[in-house]
Amino acid sequence: MRSRRQRRELHGLNRDGNVACNPRDREAAHRARMHGIATENPDAVTCRACRTLLHRERREERPS
Repeated sequence: MRSRRQRRELHGLNRDGNVACNPRDREAAHRARMHGIATENPDAVTCRACRTLLHRERREERPS
């Protein structure tokens, strides 16, 4: 069944290669990659939850 939405949200992948907004579900990461809705580029992410989590992750990595 096809989604009725015009464009799907683009999810971000964390360091472990999992979807940032659902890090425990490895199968979700695989599905996102196969359907072309996952990216490693944090600037291209459109999922609000993924953007928030990836931003927080990058902020914690920065040296103080």
